[in-house]
Amino acid sequence: MKEIDTSIQNRLKQVFEALGITIYQIAKDLDENSSKFYNILNGRAKPSYDTIIGILNHYPQVRADFLLRGEGPILNEGVQTNAILSTEETSYVEVPYVPIKFHASFVESYTDSYRFQDLETFRISKDLVKNLREPVILEISGNSMSPQLVHGARVLAVPLDPGDWIYQSGGVFAVIYRDFFVVKRIRENDILTKHYLTLHSDNPMGGSVTVPSDEIRGIWRVANIVSAPVE
Repeated sequence: MKEIDTSIQNRLKQVFEALGITIYQIAKDLDENSSKFYNILNGRAKPSYDTIIGILNHYPQVRADFLLRGEGPILNEGVQTNAILSTEETSYVEVPYVPIKFHASFVESYTDSYRFQDLETFRISKDLVKNLREPVILEISGNSMSPQLVHGARVLAVPLDPGDWIYQSGGVFAVIYRDFFVVKRIRENDILTKHYLTLHSDNPMGGSVTVPSDEIRGIWRVANIVSAPVE
């Protein structure tokens, strides 16, 4: 007798693979944040009752018996895989991309007049960059920002004017200072009062770093997760 897989995370992985659609598309269809599904699939969170019901309602080809109990086939017979109910076509744009292998050269050559147009590009949904000024895709190096951002994740970020640096706190930011390029969280902003900025890791093992404001060369606000490996 086949052993029933009791892990909801593993069953969701199988469902998404059987549907043949991306996590971004699923999050968009369910009006959810894609990072929520990455955390679920990585075992860092469990899906809520509303999320499970939302999947079953939006994708009627998914069998409830499989998703809830791991019993039977994944999809109902006679339905197509890769069947997204929405008929709206998704349009894409090419966004400048800074992969891990180019971090060092990016930091070395970065100036206020840096030409992002010279970088390689990454193709993403046009909906993600709507109303964003000069967006760029950054690949995450290391696990200091896990569990939300793991090594190899790609995030969408937008540059901040130096005059706006003093107002940033509570989010995740990419920062170039001296010869370093990091993605960290800003909890409290002390640039105006103490002339430095403390950058925090979400992973307790990652620690924090305090940077004098005159050593900061550029700051980008991380707006969204574009893709991330499933661990």
